[in-house]
Amino acid sequence: MSRSVSTPVFAVVGHPNKGKSSIVSTLTRQDAVKISEISGTTTSAQTFDLSIDGVTQYTLVDTPGFQRPRQVMSWLQQHSPNAAERKHTVQAFVTQQLEAAQTKYHDEIELLQPILNGAGIIYVVDGSLPYTPEFEAEMNILQWTGQPRMALINPIGGEAYVEEWQSALSQFFSVVRVFNPMTADHQKQFTVLSAFAELYEPWRPTIESTINLLRQYYQRLEEQGSLIVAEHIVSMLSHVSTIKVPAEFTQALLQDRLKNEYQNTLRQIESDMQIQLQALFSHPQMHTQATQLIADYPDLFDNSHWYLYGLDRQKIVALSASAGAAAGAVIDIGVGGASLMTGALTGGLISGLASLAATWKPDKLNIKGVPLAGKSLTAGPVKELTFAFVLLGRAVDFLKMILTRTHADRSVAELNDNKLTQNINQLSKVEQVQLTRLLQKAHKGLNEKELLKLRDAILTLSV
Repeated sequence: MSRSVSTPVFAVVGHPNKGKSSIVSTLTRQDAVKISEISGTTTSAQTFDLSIDGVTQYTLVDTPGFQRPRQVMSWLQQHSPNAAERKHTVQAFVTQQLEAAQTKYHDEIELLQPILNGAGIIYVVDGSLPYTPEFEAEMNILQWTGQPRMALINPIGGEAYVEEWQSALSQFFSVVRVFNPMTADHQKQFTVLSAFAELYEPWRPTIESTINLLRQYYQRLEEQGSLIVAEHIVSMLSHVSTIKVPAEFTQALLQDRLKNEYQNTLRQIESDMQIQLQALFSHPQMHTQATQLIADYPDLFDNSHWYLYGLDRQKIVALSASAGAAAGAVIDIGVGGASLMTGALTGGLISGLASLAATWKPDKLNIKGVPLAGKSLTAGPVKELTFAFVLLGRAVDFLKMILTRTHADRSVAELNDNKLTQNINQLSKVEQVQLTRLLQKAHKGLNEKELLKLRDAILTLSV
């Protein structure tokens, strides 16, 4: 992994258990950062890079928390002849402790070394707890290093004391920001980086370039994630399971076996999609165990939970009728702004009635074949539009969740009960018809142009 000579380095420091590691994890997009509610989890300084296409844009140093700041500050005051020598005094303290056979200032040495080596300072406090003078020793030590520094107020348990902290921190830091690593979107992360560009001019070009690269990078991720979803939806809708028919088997037994095989294959395709999205968005350790998600994330074929995805039978019938009308009028689904022609009413009516019938039994499998020796039974592809919207709703739900999930969030992934009909209503009428036509055609497979149009529709629904 390459690194620029002027790569910014930031040391994330503060009192133990104030969310330093969470901030490092979010700003570097890494699950590898250890996060725990137990104080003192970080015992030595560790570096984590934010890289784009293999090039390191900046480095964060996760450090242990201050343990004896008042004692350190007392030593510094006793050994500093004047303000001009303060940074040298801090260096002298670190050098002395490193040369000692034993030291009780291990954590302080670990957090001060990267700062003395040139790292900028990100000082983290908890905005849900009141400010007390004991923190002043920490802030004084950081001030003595002479390095550019900013403070982040992490509202771990709320924002009850944020204003109090802002007043105190502004006396020691030029920039003070409220930053919740559990919920911070991309723009809030950019705000933190931009603040350092203001604090330290030599890093400005690099940081501004990094922000632009990150914007492009996130856009690519969203497009790639939407394409993964589109590809897997088509794969599920077009899938066909086949089973040979031995003479000694009865049709009922074979149909049950075929149905199970077909459903399990679709579940596996959906699971593969989720795994690919986790890898794409650097969430390999995200907890998605089925047993933990079963209450909010029902089985793919449990139609008693389909209401979670906002499946509105009337809406689906209307969309199907419009899509049928568009097809009857030979209107290319890629032409934006095309109006539906009155002459296509017959096509729309037929398609709408077919969809209406399908919505009464949306989980019915299409099992074909004659159960005779040497013959086969097949299940799929599913042509029902309702089922296509089920797959779309589940996939968009998962994609929206992972798009907004920060790397500091280590909770079990819980999908929101998104209402797909409401999301679809945000599309223009033409876009709704285009999406419906794509889903109707998906059981036959989509060409590259159609697949990209489906990707674009999914992207619009997800962001």
